Amino acid sequence: MRTYQAQVAFDERADHAEGPLWDDVRGELLWVDLDAGLVRRATWDSPRLSVVATYSLGEAAGAVVPCADPADGWVVASEFGFARLGTDGSLRKLAEPERGRHARMNDGAADPRGRFWAGSMARDRAPGAASLYRLEGTEAVRVLADVTISNGLAWRNPDEFYYIDTPTQRVDLVTADGRREPAFAIDPGLGAPDGMTIDAEGALWVALWDGSAVVRFSPRGEVLARVDVPATQVSSCCFGGPDLTTLFVTTSQEGFTPEQSAAEPHAGKLFAVETDVTGLPADRYRPEGERP
Repeated sequence: MRTYQAQVAFDERADHAEGPLWDDVRGELLWVDLDAGLVRRATWDSPRLSVVATYSLGEAAGAVVPCADPADGWVVASEFGFARLGTDGSLRKLAEPERGRHARMNDGAADPRGRFWAGSMARDRAPGAASLYRLEGTEAVRVLADVTISNGLAWRNPDEFYYIDTPTQRVDLVTADGRREPAFAIDPGLGAPDGMTIDAEGALWVALWDGSAVVRFSPRGEVLARVDVPATQVSSCCFGGPDLTTLFVTTSQEGFTPEQSAAEPHAGKLFAVETDVTGLPADRYRPEGERP
């Protein structure tokens, strides 16, 4: 099994960094500081990221993806649903299916057809209280119910995707119409599955919360490689850089006491590692459905 060591790529500590995505059109890494409601954009000049813009949404931000036309900005899994983030920093709400439900939105991604998917989690993490939604124009369509902590999504093909509901301790395979079956289980000793990405060989790289690692799994769940990360709470990952061979990793200090934060000085930072595999370009949101 191949083992990699992640290195710090951005020193500023987030409370809860999440949702990294490489925008291959702009040549930038996107990510969020979730509860702080920040969306960040940064260029990559190995071995460091340099922030070019930070947008403060004034509410939680679970994930962000670029629109197909850069002039249209980005679409965000905002606190209660979906919103458009303009290039001027403006935020326009599209749909808020979780408003009034004591829940917030979490991880999300665009699919190969340009639709944006994102899921939620109850603030108290109540079992089965959350959902996975697909944004269609200005409507949020519930695709999965009875979810607890909706997390990573990675498309196997335009009609099927891998999906993580963290407390299930597994990766599922889901069809676009919501049929769901287990793909493989993850040993709890490795940590809890959180965000993930897929590479050009079809293997899944899963961030392991409380596991200090990202692990590469085959579609059948065989462990192929491991990235060691000097932070316990590893939240998500993506491939990026000009050749899509750099794995970017987000981490968190969510829920830490001051003593825990001091004991883990790298928690909340972004990391990078050069791999010997290639990722896939991130899908972009196509907002045609919003227009009359």
